[in-house]
Amino acid sequence: MKRLYNIDLLKFFCAVLVIFLHMHTPYQGYILPLTRCAVPCFLIVSGYFIFNTDEQKFQSNLKRNIGKIFHIFVWSTLLFAFVKFLFAIKNHDYSFLNLNSFIKFAVFNENPFGFHLWYVGAYLYTLLIVLFLKQYNLVKWFYCAIPVLLLTDLCLGKYSLVLWHKEIPFICVRNFLCVGMPYFGIGMLIKKYSETLLGIKYLPMLTSGGGFLFSLTSLAENRLLTALDLNATRDHYASSTLLAVSLVLFSLSAKQVGKNGLSKLGEKDSLYIYIFHPLFIMFFSTANKYLPYFWQTTYLYWSPVIVLIVTILFGKTLRILHIIK
Repeated sequence: MKRLYNIDLLKFFCAVLVIFLHMHTPYQGYILPLTRCAVPCFLIVSGYFIFNTDEQKFQSNLKRNIGKIFHIFVWSTLLFAFVKFLFAIKNHDYSFLNLNSFIKFAVFNENPFGFHLWYVGAYLYTLLIVLFLKQYNLVKWFYCAIPVLLLTDLCLGKYSLVLWHKEIPFICVRNFLCVGMPYFGIGMLIKKYSETLLGIKYLPMLTSGGGFLFSLTSLAENRLLTALDLNATRDHYASSTLLAVSLVLFSLSAKQVGKNGLSKLGEKDSLYIYIFHPLFIMFFSTANKYLPYFWQTTYLYWSPVIVLIVTILFGKTLRILHIIK
């Protein structure tokens, strides 16, 4: 398959959005609703590239990616466990070592060592479940479950205060079942019907318009729920799914750009940016306390860019040392 550099650019863009999502800046609240499409985009893209109409190739792709993600899951968990224990020793706080935390880890992908690593666990579970469904010819039922899972995420997540007048613990829906499975499945469906979808006239124009529209509606959902004091602690708005689908379809249907520095970062570094960036958030947050006020203020506004650059350099260094591929 010809390399789709637009998708590589999208992956890099989503990695940047994740950093902005996790950094506390004066302007975070204004862009936060837009950053929520990043993880859905990652999963949709994964489903698109792993799916194949040839059953043997599809299963081979799943097995290969299960091995790759399991390896990443293990070393990333060990890395952040090491960091977590360093802080635990310093602060004499080992409260994260309890049975409840490890049950959440196993059932809800809530990694007790790195808050962001839920995604890696959810992705691994998703691949394993899709492989199981494929082997027993149950994929068509999985497709039927996608809207149900997305609605479950909304009803028990962002709109839980609206519907139930209470917040459901977000880990009940921020996991493989309500995030990993439906968005990966959307990617599979896009690939399955790609010939029809990408043959739609003016699709790039329609999807770029959809991206703009659903960006506005994401912001509007946030403003409305906040104004009503009903903005539950959960990632995805109703518009987040539509925005993610629009961005992926636009990237697939628009004229492909040539290979460039950003697309290369998206191809090779997007996942590593996601995994490593909290290390530098922790480091700079600690170091910043000892810097002059001017530098503290500068970091407050420019922290996402600083963390992004340092994380990229760190990943490239590890690649030069052959620690990562």
